Amino acid sequence: MKKVSKDSGFVDSEGTIYPIEQISNKENTILIIYTHGSDVDWVLDKCSKPWNKPPPVIRQLHDQKIKKFQIKIYHLCSGVRGWTEKERSKMWEAHQKSGKLSSDVTDKKNVPLMQKRKQVLKQKVIKEKIDSFAKQGFENIVLAGHSAGAWASINLKSRFSEKIDGVIAFHPAFTGTFKDRKDWPWWGDIRSYGISLMKLSSLGNVLVFAHDKDKYETPESLSFLSSLSSVKFIDLTNSGCKGKKKLNLDHGIPLTKCFAEYEATNKNIVQYLEGLF
Repeated sequence: MKKVSKDSGFVDSEGTIYPIEQISNKENTILIIYTHGSDVDWVLDKCSKPWNKPPPVIRQLHDQKIKKFQIKIYHLCSGVRGWTEKERSKMWEAHQKSGKLSSDVTDKKNVPLMQKRKQVLKQKVIKEKIDSFAKQGFENIVLAGHSAGAWASINLKSRFSEKIDGVIAFHPAFTGTFKDRKDWPWWGDIRSYGISLMKLSSLGNVLVFAHDKDKYETPESLSFLSSLSSVKFIDLTNSGCKGKKKLNLDHGIPLTKCFAEYEATNKNIVQYLEGLF
């Protein structure tokens, strides 16, 4: 677990970190592991930044009761980098020549660059943490995340459903904006590749939020998820909440206090957890 940042830890409703020793009844705990979004691959995500901390909508679940269970929140800050800027350029140039992604492009140690993407490494860190918590006695694990953290959570649920009870996914995305994918078609191919890695036929017990003004993904572009009967899909377009510039506009609506208030009234997440447990 060398790639877990020191900013990771169990957090209360104020976002204050506390030790695991304060959790005495792990078998009756619903452990929500929250993972933030991502900057470009070669930049280390700073989890002390406001947009990478667990948002109010997640923190307000701290210590809530779901039947006989009590909710605890773990902020997982992955602390990984992906491609270097030069490696990204190398992948793009190979795509320009062949018109498709190549698994043959490697780094200096002959590691395929497709295996070095930050999204792939983020998933590995989350999976290792899930296994670690299971060994410590946590039996009820739900993944939550925003943007790239949401995408990683959905991917892992589709592949390791026996280890993950559910997913709360806020505006899942990981390959730039619609404009990025139009100007740089290879990002669209990476997105398609990312979807192909999901075992969608095995994906169940997932709650997904999206907004039609999000410049990264919308309810329409996420139809490969919303079309599944096993996915509960919430369109936030008419929620009344507006994006803030410091939180990446409408992509960051789930990170706002407005959204936490919206959820306190509508209880989509609480009802989802009640259905799981």
